[in-house]
Amino acid sequence: MNIRAKNGVWRQSAAALVLCCSVLLAITAQAGPKASVPRIGFLAFDEGSCRNEPFVTGLRELGYLEGKTIVIECRHAGGRDDGIQQAADALVRSKPAIIVAFGQQLIIPAQRATKTIPIVMLASGEPVESGFATSLARPGGNLTGLTYYATELNAKRLEFLKAVVPRLRRAALLVSPQAPAGLIRAHLRDTRSAAKVLGLEIVVVEAKGEADLERAFDEIVKARAQAVLILPYSAFAKNAQEIADIAKWRELPTIHFLTRYSALGGLMAYGPDYGILHRRAAAYVDKILKGASPAELPIEQPMRFEFSINLQTARELGLKVPQTLLLRADKVIQ
Repeated sequence: MNIRAKNGVWRQSAAALVLCCSVLLAITAQAGPKASVPRIGFLAFDEGSCRNEPFVTGLRELGYLEGKTIVIECRHAGGRDDGIQQAADALVRSKPAIIVAFGQQLIIPAQRATKTIPIVMLASGEPVESGFATSLARPGGNLTGLTYYATELNAKRLEFLKAVVPRLRRAALLVSPQAPAGLIRAHLRDTRSAAKVLGLEIVVVEAKGEADLERAFDEIVKARAQAVLILPYSAFAKNAQEIADIAKWRELPTIHFLTRYSALGGLMAYGPDYGILHRRAAAYVDKILKGASPAELPIEQPMRFEFSINLQTARELGLKVPQTLLLRADKVIQ
C-alpha cells in the first residue's frame, strides 16, 4: 500500500473513531440526567393515600418537579393491616433513595424492612415513647421527620370539654387497642396528668374499628361519662363521620383531633394543621438528598394548631358555648 493509501485509511479510521466517541457522548448525555433523578418511595396504607398533595406541593416549592427532577413511587397495603409489612418490604427491594412513611402504623414495618435507607416520618405519634427514635433532638438510626404529638394537646382538649360541658366530672377516652403500646402509654399518661389538674375522672374505653364503635359508646354511656375525648389514631380518623353520628345519637359531647370533624357534625376538634406537617416533610427529603444524615436531623413537632366548633351540634346537645371559647376558635360552624 502506498503512502497516500495509508493516509486515506488512517483518515477513515480517525473519522470513525470521532464518530463513535460522539455517539457515546450523546448517549451518556441523554442517560445521565435520568439516572441522576432521585426516586422517593412513598409507603401508604391504601391507594387513596398514595397521592399526598401537600407533600408534593412542598417538593415543588423546593424546586422538585415530579416526573422530571424527582420520581415518587408509592407502595400501599391495600387498606389491610396485614399488608403493611409486605408493602414496606417491596418498597425497600425497589431501592429508593428515601422512604416517606405516611402515618404511625407504617413506621415500624418500614424500620423492620431497612436499617440503611433513610426514612422520613410523615406525622407520627410520640416517636420516642413508640421506640422510633432515641430522642427528638437526635433521632439516631435511619429515621427522622415530623410528629403530630405534643404533650399539651390532650390537656387542651380536656380544657375545651370542661368549658362547654356544665359541671363536667367524668370524661371518657376513646382508645384504639391496635395502636402501638408506646403511643397508648404516652396518651394515657399525659391525659391522666391533665385530668388530675382539672379535677376530672377518666374512663378508658377501647374501640377496635368501625364495627366496634357502637358497643364502645354504649359502654361510655353505662360508665356515666359526660363527654368523650377521641384520641388520635388512624382508625378514628377514617371513622370520623361514624363517630360524629354515634356521639350525637348518644347525646355525648365529643372533641376530635381532626378539624374537619366539626364539619361532619361533631361538636369540637383541636389538633395540628396536618397539611402544614405534610408539606414540611418535603424539607426533610430535600436535606437528606443534599447529604444530611437522618440520625442528626431533629424530629419536628407541630407549631400551629386549629380549633373548630359546631354551634348547631352544641344547640342539639343543649350546650351553650362561652363567648371566650368562640373567640379562640379558628372555625365556627353555624
